[in-house]
Formats: sequence, C-alpha cells, structure tokens
Amino acid sequence: MVAHFLQSLTHRLVLGGELVYHRRPGEEGAILTLAGKYSAVHWVATLNVGSGGAHASYYHRANEQVQVGVEFEANTRLQDTTFSFGYHLTLPQANMVFRGLVDSNWCVGAVLEKKMPPLPVTLALGAFLNHWRNRFHCGFSITVG
Repeated sequence: MVAHFLQSLTHRLVLGGELVYHRRPGEEGAILTLAGKYSAVHWVATLNVGSGGAHASYYHRANEQVQVGVEFEANTRLQDTTFSFGYHLTLPQANMVFRGLVDSNWCVGAVLEKKMPPLPVTLALGAFLNHWRNRFHCGFSITVG
C-alpha cells in the first residue's frame, strides 16, 4: 500500500511525504519518505529524505540559452553516494542544442541536436563514456516531424 501527501504551503514551497507499507509472508514493514520543493523565478531546489537515503537536486535557468543542474543521491542500503552535474546550452542562431552531464561514477555524456530548417528534420549525435567500466557508447538519430 502506498500513500502520498503533498501540500503547497506558499506558491513557492511544497512539502509532503510518502508512506509505503508492504507485507509478505514472514516479512512486514513501512518506509516513510519526506519531501520538499522550493521554486523561485529562475531556479528550483528539491530534497527527499527517508530511511533508504536522501536525494537533493538543484536546477537553475541562467538565461534563455543556459540551464544547469546538480543532483546528489545517497543510498544507505547500498552505501553508495552519487553526484551529477548537467547542462543544457541552446544556440538559437545555429538552431542547435547541446546537452551534457558528468557524474561521480566517472561517466561523461553529451548530445548535440541540430535542426535543419526549412526541412522538419533534426539530427542528433550522442556519446557517453564510462571510465569506471571502460565503456563507450555513441550514436546518432534523425527525427522527422
């Protein structure tokens, strides 16, 4: 059984929680998670805290072209902590969008999207490198429409 409750205390602040109750033969338990979100004009911050760990995120829109975000996640069960940084750069004169991410697990990724006006076509190129596992992925896509 899962129960959620979120309440806007002000137009910028939202607080709430989630209760998960499970029961199986020989096992029964409940997990409580508390959540909060604060929104400003150009940024949003969130925080979730529970017995399984914590998750925090921050998103900032610097201007029409630049957006950045960070994320922190700590899992007490797996004893693992991850930190991520991402960005979104829009170049309207070139009809391009560039997105990328870096995290504490030695993963680096980027995607470049180029619209091809006057045609309704978008070309995307992406690459992701995981240094820890020595893996590299790359690809491309063509979107029509």
